[in-house]
Amino acid sequence: MGIQLRNGAHGYGLVTKVLHWAVFVAMAAQFAVGYLLDVDDSGHGRGRGRGRGGDSGKGHGRGRGGEDGYDPFGDDALLTAHVVLGVTELVLGLARLVWRLATPLPPWAPGLTPLERRLAHGIETALYAATFAIPLTGIALLLSGDDLLVAHIVAHVVFFAALALHVGWVLKHQLIDRDRLLRRMA
Repeated sequence: MGIQLRNGAHGYGLVTKVLHWAVFVAMAAQFAVGYLLDVDDSGHGRGRGRGRGGDSGKGHGRGRGGEDGYDPFGDDALLTAHVVLGVTELVLGLARLVWRLATPLPPWAPGLTPLERRLAHGIETALYAATFAIPLTGIALLLSGDDLLVAHIVAHVVFFAALALHVGWVLKHQLIDRDRLLRRMA
């Protein structure tokens, strides 16, 4: 049969799979670097919205917008990596969305109920939204200061909730139903 680039009756094509897993790797790296931004040697936070207190009344976050500005290639390698990964996420997310809209999906896995199909579609929509919301709110946060921290956190909460449902649903099909649904994207 050979390598299938496009989705079809056989399942997801190579391009869909590569884009899916590339977004996953970029987001995992993004969260790892973001976590490192928030922890200093003393174990205290030093990232966005952390370190409030003292006389200034302002956050001591990295790369605050406003009067401090942000130099994307300044002396903060972690913040630069975080921003580069965020932009990479946006580019991959856009490529994935364009490919998704231009390429028909394979048929639903035969064992899925109508409820599971609706759930899968809702989870996919939430994950796509988070793929864009997380880096966009992060960039806005850098440019505006701590004013948009709540929006960035909400985007993370939506992402982690959708990811937990996605992984749980795949594991259910892999381990309980044993219908090998994971094969479609592996």
